[in-house]
Amino acid sequence: MIIVELVLFTLISLFSIISISGLGKFFINRVDRNFFENFFCGFIIISFLLSFLHFFIKVNFYISLPIFLLGFILALKDFKFSTVTINKKYIAYLLIFLILIPMYISQKYHEDFGYYHLPYALAFLEEKIVFGFANIDKSYVYNSIWLNLNSIFFLTENNFNFLTLPSYLLYLTFLLFSISEILSKKNISISDYYLIVALFYFILKFTRISEFGVDLPAIIFSILSIYFFIKFSETDILEDRIILFYLTLIFSVFSIFIKLSSLLLIILPFYIYLKHFKDLKLIVFNYRFIFILLFGIIFLIQQFIYTGCILFPTNLTCLNVNWFNSDFLNLSKDLELVNKSYYHKANDFYSADEYLSNFTWFSFWVKRNFIEISEHFLTLIVPILFLTIFLKEKKKIIIFFKEKIFLYFFLITSLFFWLNFSPVYRFGVHLFVTLAFVIFLNFLIKKEFSKKIFIIFIAIFLIFNFSKNILRVLNEKSIFLGIKKIENKYLINETSSNKYANVYYPDIKKNSFNGWQGRLCWDIPFICSWKKNIETKEMNGYLFINKSNR
Repeated sequence: MIIVELVLFTLISLFSIISISGLGKFFINRVDRNFFENFFCGFIIISFLLSFLHFFIKVNFYISLPIFLLGFILALKDFKFSTVTINKKYIAYLLIFLILIPMYISQKYHEDFGYYHLPYALAFLEEKIVFGFANIDKSYVYNSIWLNLNSIFFLTENNFNFLTLPSYLLYLTFLLFSISEILSKKNISISDYYLIVALFYFILKFTRISEFGVDLPAIIFSILSIYFFIKFSETDILEDRIILFYLTLIFSVFSIFIKLSSLLLIILPFYIYLKHFKDLKLIVFNYRFIFILLFGIIFLIQQFIYTGCILFPTNLTCLNVNWFNSDFLNLSKDLELVNKSYYHKANDFYSADEYLSNFTWFSFWVKRNFIEISEHFLTLIVPILFLTIFLKEKKKIIIFFKEKIFLYFFLITSLFFWLNFSPVYRFGVHLFVTLAFVIFLNFLIKKEFSKKIFIIFIAIFLIFNFSKNILRVLNEKSIFLGIKKIENKYLINETSSNKYANVYYPDIKKNSFNGWQGRLCWDIPFICSWKKNIETKEMNGYLFINKSNR
């Protein structure tokens, strides 16, 4: 049975990669661009389509299939078959794919999967867009656009094994993209060194899908944005610069839509545009820029429909509509307290306001996070340190980084922003990757890069990743493709349910054998909520969820 599942998984994965890449060609619209650049942009196109369509219809198989088929047809349109390419490059890609398959076998859910990722996908399947969606739970107040995209990978009503597939494919293709970029050139560039730092770290540290969540997609698109910013400075060809500017911009914006903690990435394309205004001033009339603008408008409209606020809840952007809940305005402070480790003993000594004032929180935060950040940062720098040891000294240094000063400014500003608002390591991985890159750049450019040594390092790291997952799988009681599932019983909230919709919540007593996961919604039918004070209404075919005054 597992063999059949693996074959199906391989076919679905390859079909998805080709289809998503085909859709991404709309944005790139150049045959000579990297296949994987098309793939990354394809995720953005799908997110745009699903977000727009969900304003009017439910997401289902009849929506998903045409989107994938369209992408598949567009991808094959310009595909060039070559025996040499198959022998050398594609076989290497396939081998890496096979090595990483164990990550997808008997995968443990991450902590937010049953909490709001799966319930959110079910909402996309069971209802068109819901006004006041954030009243179901605070986790929906700032919606991640990545959750919109996930719903298209829900195969059937009862099969959500492929709901984590987009994150897995993004991880896989980022590795392949990085390897391809580094090995395809005769002379390595500054931007390639940046990819090397990120690549080594990703293979070694992100070895389980349970570690992904929506954080990893945000991290990858953040790193891509920084990478293309660096690459922009390495070319003087205007046509290439225009494409690189758009890639920096769209990946920055998309990363912010996935995770608000990426907000300062927008500095990068803004700086490029101002510095090169003479060459780029007219690109705002290009269809790519118009697409980005439309995507932003759709995202903000969705935010308004969910919360009554156009931007992450602030008094300035919230309107007094029926579904607006003033509790949303307190969420920012609540998240800040969680991110700054307030509930790890500090709440026994300080009030919330005392803790956040005068950097009182800092010492508690350091004690709580020092070991985790140190472990991650060591995983970042040790492989690069070993690489510099094995590489030979250059006779002549001819590599210069034109935008080094501004990258320092961006890094310092972003680290302060991260530390002040969301100092959780996984929210700032792209910043620590950039920090490691900045630290080691001068050492790396003094070395003669060796593709042979690079390949040896990659092979060792992939074997480590493979071994770690194989040992995990062998220790599992059952081997299967997909996610370990939790089946939670549920009750109906009689007070909030009515003729328009039922409101359910987990039955803790019957779910006691599931531990703390027994409190989560998992695949309980929509609407699943612990809130007792919500009311549902219907107007013009749309469902409204409001805070009840009862």
